[in-house]
Amino acid sequence: MFLSFLRQPLFHFFVIGAVLFSLYSLVDDTPPKPDRPSIVVSTQDAQWLASQFKATWKRLPSEKELDAIVASFVREEIYVREALKLGLDQGDTIVRKRLSQKMEFLTEAGAEASLTDDAVLKSYFTQNAEAYHSAARIAFSQILLAEPVEASMSAVLADLAAGEDFTQLGARSLLPALVSPIPAAAVDGAFGQGMFEQIEKLEPGVWSGPITSGYGQHLVRLDQREPGVLPPFEQIRARVELDWRHNKAEELRSERFELLRDQYDIVMPDVSQVLSQ
Repeated sequence: MFLSFLRQPLFHFFVIGAVLFSLYSLVDDTPPKPDRPSIVVSTQDAQWLASQFKATWKRLPSEKELDAIVASFVREEIYVREALKLGLDQGDTIVRKRLSQKMEFLTEAGAEASLTDDAVLKSYFTQNAEAYHSAARIAFSQILLAEPVEASMSAVLADLAAGEDFTQLGARSLLPALVSPIPAAAVDGAFGQGMFEQIEKLEPGVWSGPITSGYGQHLVRLDQREPGVLPPFEQIRARVELDWRHNKAEELRSERFELLRDQYDIVMPDVSQVLSQ
């Protein structure tokens, strides 16, 4: 039976075919076709795309919508790869800026993930206490003096001594006669640089002057002085942690950049020569 099978022409055909195929494989020098690039959209990728949709539209996408989103993602990926093959990213300011930002975001993510506790935050709070001091504030009353100042001031002081309403005295102006407690930046912003410092030194409750502002000369009465205070840590813990993380991100970004920079030999031009040309 077996010998009869070996004598069959069909068996001979398969044997001869196998031998020829093997010989062809040995002598064939045709270069193999390169592997086709693949784009794999994983389940995690699709979930991320769905989450992006939800962040915008406040709901999950339908199946049809997610199909379209995934198809759009694939389309974008193809275009990006083909653009990179053509070198279209080279010399593109926006692409360079975006890539640089992504590198910085990676560093900041490390700061966000950093674990901290109250001991670390209290230490940071103590070291940077000055930044958490509230600004000193003052409240005052003022009368803008008419020219000539000396004569005007004498007349106003006499009226004040007689019990006149100070809001009706002096030169007419749009400046407030009574100023509620405000910090130096607000006082100087409204009356001119240096006004806060002059008023802060006055004896409280006494009309004094002349005090110089950006509008002229004033009689001023210091009504209230509130020194800056340092709030307790527990009251501003959230702010301290936010500042600590921001500072940590700056440190990590700087350290990471220095490590990367050390990997390059950098040649820079003489900027003075560049500008002189």
